[in-house]
Amino acid sequence: MASDNDRKELPLTRFAIERATQQERLSYGALLARLRDEKGVTQGELEERSGVTSRTIRNIENGTVAGQTDKLIRLFIALGADLDGDAREEVESYIAMIAPMLRAIHPDHRFAAVTQLVPILSDAVRANPNSEIAKAPISIGGNRRARVGGRRQNLESVDLSTMPVAASTDNTPINPDRGEA
Repeated sequence: MASDNDRKELPLTRFAIERATQQERLSYGALLARLRDEKGVTQGELEERSGVTSRTIRNIENGTVAGQTDKLIRLFIALGADLDGDAREEVESYIAMIAPMLRAIHPDHRFAAVTQLVPILSDAVRANPNSEIAKAPISIGGNRRARVGGRRQNLESVDLSTMPVAASTDNTPINPDRGEA
């Protein structure tokens, strides 16, 4: 069983639960019990809200078993925990995966690669919107400026949700004379 200090460090996010080790999932049991008690919810009521049996809830809370990821997520959501409130850690992990690939592309071709990726991500936003975030214009971090829609703009404030993005189709450097951004 984890100590109180271990539990204080346990992040309550979907990302953390999905990547938790078996030992960490055991620790989520104590956190679940504490949150359920704070909310004044019985194990039976939590079963009705989450679809997870009372027996499984009891075993998770007692540390008898490490809760399965999907069940832990359902239980915490049933107790009103906002597991998706701060997705910064998850997004940063995806950026860490993509960054080395971008660095491996010759600098003359990086922008073309990114402009091929942006429509795919834009389609994913439209198909699976995060209702809290998708309403706002999508912004790109950094102090980069680029030719967007025929004029130079700061990429931090460009709304890419409906904008076509040009890219070099023949794997040559971007050429504004050919109508490429």
